[in-house]
Amino acid sequence: MFNLERKDNEMKKIVLTMVALLSMTAAFAEGYFSAEDQEKGTITEDKAVEDGFVLHATTEKYMNITKKPLHKAANGEEFNMALQLQGSGNATSRSVSFPAKAGETITVWGNSTSKTDMRSIVVIGPDGKSVAELSMDKDVNGEGGLASEGSVKVSVDGTYTVFSKKSGINIYKINVGK
Repeated sequence: MFNLERKDNEMKKIVLTMVALLSMTAAFAEGYFSAEDQEKGTITEDKAVEDGFVLHATTEKYMNITKKPLHKAANGEEFNMALQLQGSGNATSRSVSFPAKAGETITVWGNSTSKTDMRSIVVIGPDGKSVAELSMDKDVNGEGGLASEGSVKVSVDGTYTVFSKKSGINIYKINVGK
C-alpha cells in the first residue's frame, strides 16, 4: 500500500510540473512565420502554417511563395524566399493572421515590390482596428539587398493580421515574441 501512495504522489508531482510548464508557455503566444519554411507555389485559399499563423487568400486575391534574390536583415538573418502579397489586402484576403499576447512585439521583415516606392504593411488588432503601419522600403534593383524591418508592441491578447495597404509587398518573415 505504501508503494501505491508513493507512486500516486510521484504521479501528482509529474502532472503538476507538466501543468506548470504548459501554463508558462500559454502566457505568451510567441511564434513565427518564415517564407523560408514554405513550399514554392500559389496560395488560393486559407492555409494554416506553424505557430497558429494563417495565410488568407482566395482564387481572385491569391498570394505566392517564391524564391527571391538574397535579402539580409540588419541582424544578419538571410532570406531567399518571400510571401508575395500580390497587391492590397484586408483581414480575409492577401493577409496573414496570428496570435499575440499583450506585451509581445510583432516584427515583420519584407520589402515593397516597387523599385521606386515604399509601401506600408497594416497591422490590425483583435478589434479589427489598425494598431500600426510598418514601412517597407523599395527593392531598388530587385536583385537583393537589405530587408526592411518594422515592429509594433501590442497591448492586448488576441489575433492580429497584417496586409499591404496598397500594392505588392514581399514578406520574408513575421515574428511574435518578447
